[in-house]
Amino acid sequence: MPFSAQYLLLRGFYAFEDTRTPFRVALWVSAVNIGLATACHYLLPARWAVTGMAAAYAVSYAVGLLVTALMLRRRLHGRLDGRRLCRTYGKLTASAVLAGTLGWLAGRACPTDLAPAAWAPALSLAAGGITMVFLFVLLANAFEIGELRSLPGLR
Repeated sequence: MPFSAQYLLLRGFYAFEDTRTPFRVALWVSAVNIGLATACHYLLPARWAVTGMAAAYAVSYAVGLLVTALMLRRRLHGRLDGRRLCRTYGKLTASAVLAGTLGWLAGRACPTDLAPAAWAPALSLAAGGITMVFLFVLLANAFEIGELRSLPGLR
């Protein structure tokens, strides 16, 4: 989500025909990502290094989102509605974390002895994935995320 929000806000600079600022922001994102990914490689056990690097990627784009929002707000002389942006992405993050956690639990709880051993991972993945999608849509609707109404069939 930080990637998509940051990517969206960068369009504001392109509207002003400013390509230098997105480049500078990309340098910040890359520097944070390289630093955190390197730390994950050296500090985490091998089993968790890749997971840590995925988290580093998300954190680096969260930093990029913050930098982009502050720079765009300054460029627009304070006319960027940061509260609305934070509120929307806060709701999306809460929905994703809750749905992801319950989806992971559903995947782990999936009985693997009901199918051949080769199908067990696919069944766990399907159970977790279906749970996540269903709960994300349900929670996003409960949190009244307006963008959800733009999806076909979810009005």
